[in-house]
Amino acid sequence: MYTHYFRYFEEIARERSFTKAAKNLHISQQSLSEYIKRLEERYGIQLFRRKPKLHLTHAGELLLEYISRSLYHEERLLAEFSHIRSQQKGRIRVGVTPTRAPIFFPLIYSRFNELHPLVELSLREDHTTNLIKDLMDGKIDFIIGLDDTSTSQNRILTSTTLLQDRKLYFLASRKLLFQYEFPEQRMEAALAEGVRLDEIQNIPIILNPGKSQIHSQIMQEYIKLRAKPNIAVESSNVLSLLPLCSAGNAGMFMSQTILRHTAAHYSGALNNVLAFPVQNILINCDIALIHFCDKPISVHFNDFIEITKNIFAEYHSLISR
Repeated sequence: MYTHYFRYFEEIARERSFTKAAKNLHISQQSLSEYIKRLEERYGIQLFRRKPKLHLTHAGELLLEYISRSLYHEERLLAEFSHIRSQQKGRIRVGVTPTRAPIFFPLIYSRFNELHPLVELSLREDHTTNLIKDLMDGKIDFIIGLDDTSTSQNRILTSTTLLQDRKLYFLASRKLLFQYEFPEQRMEAALAEGVRLDEIQNIPIILNPGKSQIHSQIMQEYIKLRAKPNIAVESSNVLSLLPLCSAGNAGMFMSQTILRHTAAHYSGALNNVLAFPVQNILINCDIALIHFCDKPISVHFNDFIEITKNIFAEYHSLISR
């Protein structure tokens, strides 16, 4: 509101003369004096002393210092706006499910940052259902999460499948298996062909149905068997709880994508752990990129989408070999 007042004040302070300042500003001296009067009335303090010659009061010096800082910040702000208009700067907020964030986000971040170093790429970790709420509330721009049918049916959201992940594994130590009388002669065949859920239904497991979509799918399979799972720990954070599995305290379920990543990067965590394909359970851990259908897409948003698709395509090619 007072931007032009500040400009007039700064010119008078620089020239130490109303006459010269008015000439430079192409306004009458009377109008300039009126502007300064209004400014002094606004702040309730005198900014100039006229005698013996025109000079700033202490309050005027403080105002001049404030204006100088404000102009500096305004110039920086204008430069920021210029970058945004040219789409060199910006922000993308990405929501990723916790087990997939360490697998894919570092790859996406590194490649995107090379292309758009001035665009901020932030990460929010949560389950897909919570991330959908955040997306609808405008707190994030994209989701890399489980491909949910309810999402694909939402007319204002678009869901693009990035990777199919349908194979489930059961992880347990030999110690735990023998403790719960899993037949030793069955071990080799089960590792190759898979294990049935009824064969392991009494083994204590790490499971968190209701909080994890995958674990809820597994729970439904227990219900079909009319069995109650022996839940030792309620959690869906399988990577951080692998030591419990390795120590023989509990078994856990893991999708093919998570297992492959763990074996490649945390092989030590799988010491003493056997991974059995689970028969007759076709889980849906497909990963999708979810965002608004009609939201204007900037250049760096488009690049983020393409980079994400390419990384998942490369990953799919790798695991298909």
